Parts: sequence; C-alpha cells; structure tokens
Amino acid sequence: MKLVKSLFVPNWGTYVPGFLFCLAFAFVGMNLDRLFRSLSNEGVAWATVVYESAQMNYVAILLLGGILIRNLLPLPKSLLPGIRIARPILKPGIIILGVHYVWADVIRVGGLGLALTGFFIFGTAIIVMYWCKRWGVSDGLGGIMGAGTGVCGVSAIIANAPVVKATPIEMAYAIGTILLFGTLMLFTMPYIGLSIDLSESQFGAWSAVAILNTAQLVAAAEWYGTESRDTAVLINVARIMFLPVVVLFSLWFYILRTGKQEAGHEINKWQLVKDKFPIFILGFFLLVLLHSMNIEALGGPSEVGSPFWAMNAVYTWCFAIGFAGIGLSINIEDMKKAGGRAFTIGTIASLVKMILGLGVVLLIGSQALRVTGSL
Repeated sequence: MKLVKSLFVPNWGTYVPGFLFCLAFAFVGMNLDRLFRSLSNEGVAWATVVYESAQMNYVAILLLGGILIRNLLPLPKSLLPGIRIARPILKPGIIILGVHYVWADVIRVGGLGLALTGFFIFGTAIIVMYWCKRWGVSDGLGGIMGAGTGVCGVSAIIANAPVVKATPIEMAYAIGTILLFGTLMLFTMPYIGLSIDLSESQFGAWSAVAILNTAQLVAAAEWYGTESRDTAVLINVARIMFLPVVVLFSLWFYILRTGKQEAGHEINKWQLVKDKFPIFILGFFLLVLLHSMNIEALGGPSEVGSPFWAMNAVYTWCFAIGFAGIGLSINIEDMKKAGGRAFTIGTIASLVKMILGLGVVLLIGSQALRVTGSL
C-alpha cells in the first residue's frame, strides 16, 4: 500500500477537477474542429469562412475559448491546480512527435536550428542582461528577463531565478511580461505569416526563433500547419538544449565576473547543468532513433495499426489538453504586471529578434527547413 501511495503526489485529489475540466474542454474543441472541417469540405459557406479564412481550428478554439472562460466567467478556484498541471501535458506530446523524424532531419534541420537559435538566444540574453544592468534594473529581474526572452520563456525564468536570486515579485513581474508578449505573438504571427505567404516550414522556424514560451510557440506552429509544427518542434528542441548554458552564462555575468560569490557557497557548475537539463528531450531523441532504425514491428506514424501509428494518434490529445490548459491559464490581470524598464528592454529585444528571424528564414528558404520524416 505504501508503494502505491508513493506513486501519487501529496493532495493529488486537488488536481483532478481542473484536469478533468481541461480534458472535457479539449474534447469539445477537437470535435468542433472536426465539425467545422467537415462542413467546410462539404462547401458550407460560413464553415469555410470560420475554418479556412479565420483559421478557427482546435488550437484557436481552445486558446481563445480558454481565455474567454478564464476572464469572463467566474471560474472556481478549485479548478486552478488541475489547469496548471494540464499545460505540461504538451511535453509527452513533443516526445511522441519523435516518431515523425529521422536522424537526417535532426542533422539537417536540427543542426541549422541549433546555429540559428544559438545566435538569437545568446544575442537576446546578452543584450537584455547588459541593458538591464545599464538602466539600473536589479540583477534578479535582469537575469530572469534575459533568460526568459532568450531561451524558452517561463521555464527559463524558473530555471534561472535561483542563480540570480530573483525574488517572487520579480518572477511574477517577468512572467507577466513574457506571457503578455508571447500571447500577442501567438495571436498575430500566424496571420502575418499567411499575409506574406510564408511556407509552413519557414513559419515553423520563425516561430521557434521569435515566440518566447515553448507552449505558445508549439500552439502557434500547430495552428499554422503540420509541417510548421514539425519544423518548430525540432528547432525548439535545439533551443531548449541551450537552457543550462544560458543559466551558466547568468552565473558568470552576475556572480563570478563581479566577484559576488559568497565564500563557502561555491556553485557546482556540472551539477547545475545536470539539474537544469530538460530530461524529456532524451525521450524525443529515443523515438527519433527508433524511427530511424526502420524497425518493421514498430511501423510508422502513417502505418495504420502499428505502434508508432497508435502513438501518433495520442499526440494530438496531449496537445489539445495542453492548449486547453494554456488558454484557461491566461489571466489578463497577471499580464498587467508587465511594464517598466525591464519590459521595455525585453520588448525591444524580442521585436528585433522577431524581425531579424523572419529575414533569416526567408533567406534560408523553405526546403532547407522542411522535415521529411523519411530515410
């Protein structure tokens, strides 16, 4: 009995109502998507406008619907814990997407993404941290803003906060800024991409460079199309791998370089890297490896009835539950915390990254960024 109890987190029951709410909301969103698509294919005019012109697929339905529910209806507080744990369900979905790739994709698109994101990550982080210091922003806030705008949004803020000794208020302030800017990009970039006829692979690369939060970039890319999602997820995996490196840079920039490290409290850099490394990426690469080996018993994502086909069918539900959690978590009041000098610096750096990123993916072209998924 003790072994069984150890498998559950304390007070696990508090998470159940909100998670079930997200699951039900995801079910409604997925079925509305199917209904709109079916009616659009049958030539129903209003459905074509909703599904094709307005791009109201399950991603948009869950994100916009979630925001409206969270901010316009009296959402019971008992649902909030479960809604919070719904968002990380995206990570198993990202792991499962490994069945869409082979090592040729990882080397070609992933290698290009590694160079692309490395340049933009360190460029953004260094600029934000430097100017925050010049403008008198505290080290704690400047450090987490630099990591958040450079790497992967909220996750980077949480990972970097203990290193730069950010206070809870500074974390709330930085998270509000990241959520505000990320939400604006999430709801504008797909339409910008459509207006300039950006290919799906180019949009995927652009979103992976420009959108700050992993959950929001996956949502935007999935919203734009399947090829967009495949490119975005692969480049985002490369981006996330820089997280421990940016944390180490923060350690050097704010503590080691300035001599602020306390005697007797030396930080083990190797342990820091291990602690901050995103373990779920290993699962993603394992599935890429298995798919690359072309094992007949595993089949493929399009081979009906095979194990990989079954796994591929699950990822959409992981994404739908995660997107429901994202939409229901976006509280306008939280985003009102954004503002001040750190927000100004972070916004300018992020806008520059967004514009330069678009220019770079246009120069690279569509084919180099396209995931083939075959040997």
